[in-house]
Amino acid sequence: MATFEVKTKRPMNVQGEYVDAGLSVQVSSMFPNPFDDVDKIHKAFKRIHGLDLKPEGYLSLGYLEYRTI
Repeated sequence: MATFEVKTKRPMNVQGEYVDAGLSVQVSSMFPNPFDDVDKIHKAFKRIHGLDLKPEGYLSLGYLEYRTI
């Protein structure tokens, strides 16, 4: 199981809240790409930072980037 750091690529506005580039969470996944289980990323941002990226459409590689740690 790999652990990934997923972070925002650029500044964005999430439900009226300004989010700067570089805000990150860590997720572990059985897949080689954490976006194969995007629900884990969604739950991590919601649990750790209180941000719901799903309704805004920010749960994609266009807005987020990842690296293996």
